[in-house]
Amino acid sequence: MKFLVIFCFLPLMLLANVYEEFSDFAYEKRAGGNFNLSEVRLVDYYKNKKFCLQMIVSSKEVSILKSSLECEKLAKDKSFLEFLNRDFLNLYHKDINALKKELEALKKVMRDIMVHYKLWLKFDENMIKEPNLSILNLNQDGGTLLYKINNQACVGIELFKEEKAKMKIYGIENLDKECKFFISSPAFKELSYSESGFRLYVLE
Repeated sequence: MKFLVIFCFLPLMLLANVYEEFSDFAYEKRAGGNFNLSEVRLVDYYKNKKFCLQMIVSSKEVSILKSSLECEKLAKDKSFLEFLNRDFLNLYHKDINALKKELEALKKVMRDIMVHYKLWLKFDENMIKEPNLSILNLNQDGGTLLYKINNQACVGIELFKEEKAKMKIYGIENLDKECKFFISSPAFKELSYSESGFRLYVLE
């Protein structure tokens, strides 16, 4: 009988121990003992300002927690789930410091061109100050410059006169992953074009 009483109380003692462990973790909020921590982020996606998906993004996978009725098919779509756990996850965890540096370098090139034209009212090779910038063709009325990323022509800079001198930039597709990452970024897209088409930068 004595052994039966001990056996009955054993699960309660184990459960109390679990409660205590969780309470201790709640105080300290750090890994150790029986706890490991993983950094995750809860992401809500809205389509047309209406809730669509809620998902958890961790270092290794993306899991969809819930979806609206309108997005239920999307949440179960195999190709979409593969995209989330391959392309999206790689982009999400990619270091963007190099992208920021290239973006600032490209903006500086654009400023140099603007300043040079305002001073001299012409296009010439003296506006080329960046080592990653080369001339495809150029004369006093305009031309095309190539901005390189990872030694590959990645961004085209077109200069022309249309009542006023103008400049536009665009991405050049190639097989280089760093270039593709750069020209596919929202920051470059914002610099290159708007909803109505390419952005035209007036130089005068």
